[in-house]
Amino acid sequence: MRRLSAILGALLLATPAVAAPQSPQAVAQAITQAAQAIAPPGASLTLGPVAGAQYMQACTLPLSVSISGTAPYEQAAAHCPSPAWTLYVTVTVAQTENVVIAARPIAAGQTLGRGDITLAREPVSLYAGRQVYYDPAQLLGASAIMSVSAGGILNPADIAEPVMVKSGQTVAVQVISGGVTLSLNAVATETGRIGDTILFTNPSSGRRFSAQITATGPVLNLQP
Repeated sequence: MRRLSAILGALLLATPAVAAPQSPQAVAQAITQAAQAIAPPGASLTLGPVAGAQYMQACTLPLSVSISGTAPYEQAAAHCPSPAWTLYVTVTVAQTENVVIAARPIAAGQTLGRGDITLAREPVSLYAGRQVYYDPAQLLGASAIMSVSAGGILNPADIAEPVMVKSGQTVAVQVISGGVTLSLNAVATETGRIGDTILFTNPSSGRRFSAQITATGPVLNLQP
């Protein structure tokens, strides 16, 4: 009997203890810290399932996390050095920015006033790859090319820049030559918006020349 008890005791001592499971919360915390370190300011993060961590043995050393992919959809690899295992978790990065939107429905051909547009914080994913506006003031006086519903994000395809110069109008044209800037009164022969290059006539000489319309007025840049 004593011999049997001794054998049983030896077998029990030889049986390895069941390893503790890894905490999913610890994995989620490590991934969140790593993702936040490279996320744009103001971005919010959403992690995919981390429940798979409970089937891993508890890591005895600090976890290391690497992030791959491109926002808004990235992947985190949480690696445990001892015992060695790696858990892959999806990370969704929701970045937002203040952009100009329609404060109320805008009709095609309508001239934009202060009550028509406003700033709102919108997810970048809604307009990724498109040019948008960040300052309502730059659109005051612009015309809507097409109808825009309330809350719609405005982009250059929707808007015609404000008319800065009308045909027949006498305006001051900035003439830049090297480091010298002069002002010349000239008559516009065309109507122009910001970014347009139109013809002007010098009333003194009758000479015609082209100048680009900018936010501060027509500019003629003479190359040295």
